Amino acid sequence: MLLILSALLCSCATGKKKPAPPAAGPAQFRKLEVAGAQLGDTKAVLRKFSTAKRSPNSTPAREVYEIYKPNPYISMLVLTFQGGRVRKMELRYFNGPTERTLTTAGGWDGLRDYLVKRFGPPTRTGADVPQINDMKGLNAGYSRFNGEWVFPKVFRRVHYIALADASGGVGVITFLDTAPPVSNPSGTSPADRSAGPRPGPNPGF
Repeated sequence: MLLILSALLCSCATGKKKPAPPAAGPAQFRKLEVAGAQLGDTKAVLRKFSTAKRSPNSTPAREVYEIYKPNPYISMLVLTFQGGRVRKMELRYFNGPTERTLTTAGGWDGLRDYLVKRFGPPTRTGADVPQINDMKGLNAGYSRFNGEWVFPKVFRRVHYIALADASGGVGVITFLDTAPPVSNPSGTSPADRSAGPRPGPNPGF
């Protein structure tokens, strides 16, 4: 009987639950940068990208810039400026004849797992989750994944959609600033925060 009780006590002591990952807060999003760009940056950040070009989707109130290959891991970065600041960052990954960035990032499921590890479980998933990206023709009804992470306390939203099969695929991650716009009198942009290459599957942020 004593041996049984001892075994039970030991199993209770060693069977502790793993602590839940911390909720994404201001610190997490302050660390979030893509090839040296962050939400909230001014248009000065465009100087870092020699391939940046103004998109035809731009309007006077909403300027959109497309950046091809901002780093070796992302096929295209799309920055949307409102009020002179980056309000949205859209990361596009492709698998096709000339692009393999979706594979480099770990595949459509590798990107999903990376986002879950970094931001926790998605707020909701499914074909009915509205897309916030500017890439046309992505039918969520055929997607491998379509979901969003919503953080109202820090005015941030993350959306990810992926379509993939044996012939190719596309994955799009969108980071959105949902806070009311504020002006920046100094007009300065944070310094370059880009990091060097990392081994293994790499989403580039």
